[in-house]
Amino acid sequence: MNRQYAISERAHFMCPNMNFGILLRIEEEFDESRLRDVIDKMSAAHPFLKAVMAFEEETGKLFYSVGPDSMVKVNIEEGPFDLSLYESINKKERDITKEGLLEVYIYTNSGYFEVVMLAHHLLVDGRGLLQLAQELADCYVEGKAPIKAEERLIADISELPEGSRLSGMSRFLVQRANKQWKKEKHKISYDEYLKFEREYNLGHSIKYTSYDISDDEYSSMCKLCHENDFSINDLLMAKMYIKTGCKKIIIAADIRNKFSNYREGALGNYSTAMGIINPASAKDEVSKAREIHKTVKKFLSDNKKLMLVLACYFDIDPTLLDAAAISGMGGFESKAASFVGGGMFGFATPSSYSITNLGKIENRNIKSAMFIPPASPASIFTLGVVTVNGKMYACGSANT
Repeated sequence: MNRQYAISERAHFMCPNMNFGILLRIEEEFDESRLRDVIDKMSAAHPFLKAVMAFEEETGKLFYSVGPDSMVKVNIEEGPFDLSLYESINKKERDITKEGLLEVYIYTNSGYFEVVMLAHHLLVDGRGLLQLAQELADCYVEGKAPIKAEERLIADISELPEGSRLSGMSRFLVQRANKQWKKEKHKISYDEYLKFEREYNLGHSIKYTSYDISDDEYSSMCKLCHENDFSINDLLMAKMYIKTGCKKIIIAADIRNKFSNYREGALGNYSTAMGIINPASAKDEVSKAREIHKTVKKFLSDNKKLMLVLACYFDIDPTLLDAAAISGMGGFESKAASFVGGGMFGFATPSSYSITNLGKIENRNIKSAMFIPPASPASIFTLGVVTVNGKMYACGSANT
């Protein structure tokens, strides 16, 4: 396997709250040796589960340092699980230059057990974590071995789809920030970041809330979508606009089909963010969802809009990306980094609302599941959604 560098992924390296999770319920008796064997098989199939992050001495590039053994930490507790437990495990300090990018928490109960898979964004995106969750359940229950899939990350901006490159004002602003950064001659170390993260976590808290969506409510939502030719995600955004009055919602778009190097089942980040403006002229849910559907369709068909965030990540100096979030939040003094982190990415003041919908799956080995979304410092509230075996599960993260 060739060395894999974190390029666009580097934006997640020195930023707090870049963890997210999936909670699974598996209706089998728990056997520790069986579970650890599953983790070993998954790690053999996915090299990033054996990796820590490291800097290349000669170039300063950030890369995934893959070792011979699994770096997945397994923690076993007596159940049941509730979200207050997630708040505490998510706040634990993690040095990902020494610790792996995935932790697994087991909560044992009579006749079943619950699994929380807590991943760093450098490992995978939400859909990739859902895939890992299914692999764990399938291997544990049926003995189905994960299929080996070596990671091949997006290595260069030239691999983005045609028409993705920055132009006009976006290009000018990034180039100006890079020039300013070079003049400032700043650089932030990972140790400095960990100190900032420690202080940030002491002064900030995240509230996680699960939402009970009845089968009747989900069925009504599906019926409404079918009758009006829009998606569940369009409808969820319409509901959020009406409830919160927010002006823009950030959603995640899966872009695996945009890259020829992507291997089915491989880990890594293959999603991008899109900011969808509230169609203020539409007042009711159906009208808003219809307008949202049109806007999302335009984004997905326009590579320049769809790939804007990724293109920025590729064009911004990597060491400037390291400092952006911290500087935007006032923890590091730099005009260039403050502009990128505060002005471009919104870290100065939490203001965004987000929805990440992982879609729907059918899996007989998973009784229930819940996606616990990240709580980016730039976000006020994020809703995570996944539908398993015909039932929708939702969880929100709110910075408080």
